[in-house]
Amino acid sequence: MNKLLVNAVILFFVFNSTYQVSAGSQDQHTTQQNTSEQPMLGIDANYVTDMQQFLFRWRYHLKPIDVYPFFHDKGINYFRLRIFVKENGSDSLPYAVNTAKLVQAQGMKCSVTLFMSSDWSDIGKQPSPPSWDTLYDFSNLSLELKADIIRNYTKNTTSTLLNNGIDADLYEIGNEIDYGFCGIFEQDYTKQENLSHMQNTTWLQTAVLLHAGMQGVQQVDPSAQFILHIAHWWDYNFSKAFFTTMISQGLPLDYLGLSFYPSSGIYNITLAYKGIGNGTLSQLLFQHNTEHLWNTFHTPLIISEYAYPSTSFILGMFAGFNHAVQGYPLTKQGQKTWLHDFLQWAQNHTFIAGTFYFSPEFHRLIWSPFSLFTFLGNAKPAVDVFKEFS
Repeated sequence: MNKLLVNAVILFFVFNSTYQVSAGSQDQHTTQQNTSEQPMLGIDANYVTDMQQFLFRWRYHLKPIDVYPFFHDKGINYFRLRIFVKENGSDSLPYAVNTAKLVQAQGMKCSVTLFMSSDWSDIGKQPSPPSWDTLYDFSNLSLELKADIIRNYTKNTTSTLLNNGIDADLYEIGNEIDYGFCGIFEQDYTKQENLSHMQNTTWLQTAVLLHAGMQGVQQVDPSAQFILHIAHWWDYNFSKAFFTTMISQGLPLDYLGLSFYPSSGIYNITLAYKGIGNGTLSQLLFQHNTEHLWNTFHTPLIISEYAYPSTSFILGMFAGFNHAVQGYPLTKQGQKTWLHDFLQWAQNHTFIAGTFYFSPEFHRLIWSPFSLFTFLGNAKPAVDVFKEFS
């Protein structure tokens, strides 16, 4: 991966048999007290409505299917609902309300992610909504006034969800907020990994805005629970410093959230910029870090998004996500085996409160290797794995 590709990789958020290697450490966690009566076996599948007119429709054993009933029948009980700050179109509030109603009709619950941007915000970028600059001159406001706008937005959005019968009990404020949130973002690569700098500047400002977002939700839904989600699954020190800062600033934090894309090969961000990746090591570090985060904070973890490809032929910005984990070749069967072993690992480690497969329904070209459907819309073998863990 060159630097541009790594940027695209981390924008998105914006793995021989490694589980067998660490099997010895699994037993010590199987006796941990359950953090949830029923773990969240989830998906983030928000493209369904947009893809209704796509030429190649979803099929299982060549028979047409409806995605949400299909996944619920396979054992999925939770849905990660995306909401952007926009009036219409995919991931807008009206679109999200419609999606949530379709999901709830199948018996799934919603975990709401409020991106606080008009499009994707992730580890590589955290833009504030352009419409807020037009309405409020948001970029030039003081931190306190920005917090007021965010508080009002999350209050109104939560109210709209509840008034439409959306039964959400978990809220994620921001998405992959490693380096900032809603217009506050550390652009300098050398400073992004400087923990002292981040703890004393960017993260303190970020905490003010995040806290405001949580307060807005709580004004309407006092029983709401919260997750903060970052992408440094490979770096315990970074993750520890981030969550320590947020907790020290008084944020109510019920779950720690991580992304997990082992085939990106990221195990060191500096080496990743140089194109050096290792899927097996990335996955081993993920296992190590999640266990140490649990031992440090005793707060359950949610894997907010994850995926594993079924081929090494990957086009576009994710072309570098082709680092196989040892024991799990980049094939359809390898994808199925990896998914099975990952969910088995999560089940054995009871501090993992939930897992959300990212875009299993999105089988258009750029994401089809990671989707659980082929480009032509046919279900891959991995879709049958969820049932074993429901």
